[in-house]
Amino acid sequence: MKKALLIILALSMAAVLMLGGCSGAAGTTGQPVDADTQKAEDTEDMNNGGDKTIGVVFYSKTDALGSVVYALVNEAAKTWGLNVKWEIGGLDNDTQLNSVQNLISGGVDGIVIIPLADTVTQKTSEMCEKAGVYFSLCFRDIIDESIRRQVTSNPYFVGMTFEADYDAAKEMVKIAADAGCTNAGVGYNSPTVPYEKQVTAGFNDGMEAYGINKLAEYTISDTGDANVTISNIENFLDAYPNMDMILSGSGSQGMAEATVQLLTSTNVKLVTRDFFTGMEEAFNNGTLAVACGGMAPDALYSLAMCYNAVAGTPLSDSYISCRQKYIFLTSAEECKTFETYFGSDLSRVGDIYTADYLNTLVRSNNQSLDAQSLQEMMDAYSMEWIQKQAAYAQ
Repeated sequence: MKKALLIILALSMAAVLMLGGCSGAAGTTGQPVDADTQKAEDTEDMNNGGDKTIGVVFYSKTDALGSVVYALVNEAAKTWGLNVKWEIGGLDNDTQLNSVQNLISGGVDGIVIIPLADTVTQKTSEMCEKAGVYFSLCFRDIIDESIRRQVTSNPYFVGMTFEADYDAAKEMVKIAADAGCTNAGVGYNSPTVPYEKQVTAGFNDGMEAYGINKLAEYTISDTGDANVTISNIENFLDAYPNMDMILSGSGSQGMAEATVQLLTSTNVKLVTRDFFTGMEEAFNNGTLAVACGGMAPDALYSLAMCYNAVAGTPLSDSYISCRQKYIFLTSAEECKTFETYFGSDLSRVGDIYTADYLNTLVRSNNQSLDAQSLQEMMDAYSMEWIQKQAAYAQ
């Protein structure tokens, strides 16, 4: 009965987060995009009375990541007097490219995009260079070397922000080891996932550095099928009675929720990427050791570098490449604090990202701002920083 309930949970969550590591599996046809059939699900104009407009192409504004990105970008734009045109919901390459075309036709000065594939980045670069529109990437590096060379030589390419996946993966293992875990069953990401190499290397180096024994491993379904996770962990529990942790490269699409239910009556703890529903309860019952996520500010800094470029105060003479740190939740108390500001009610996001802080991301207000100092601001991100910002707001 328990297994049946877990399977139902897994299936009900399976479509929650399609872009939790989009690999670019959706193909770009290379043909002209049909504007009548390849439209974003939602378009919005946020007019803040400014003389500059940036278009944002993002996959969602309602899931756990998209909702915070939407709130942060709008908070910053309101503070800066920047107009924003949103193109939301494109989950295939052609729809994203149509969104880029629409924004350029609509007269935007810059574009921030989370591209589904390097080919989307390549074609966005070509369109923006032809139109004289600045653009930046959020949550994405450029993997293909030939495309990287082409894009980074474009004078209208401002830069990119992407997650520090290797460092985060290794730190997850350290936190688990510090909590007393020693024997792991490991769920590695599929090679189709863009961050797979970095996360796998971080896990492996972390286990070697911090004395964690890998008892067994499996590959997480690249379609987000939580039943694969459930089946493998059940096998691990039967085969390895001394296993005390599951180290997982992904907890999205219902995988983390199903795993904590499965582990509830055991002494095995979950160590996972991705925040998920029910974390506070999982910490309270001792099932969850650490959850790694909270990378939404990535898009804020991509927006900042793009805005500075269109405002005529670029942060660098070349393109910028910045890494976004993750947040590590290790207790129910930390979970509650994070949920207060970045949970379902985002009305208090301005308590953390205050107008004073946001204005330091604009070079006309902060003459010392450059690519290096922007990275330093991003490096300050942690639960301690969030708690400090929250204390100032009280």
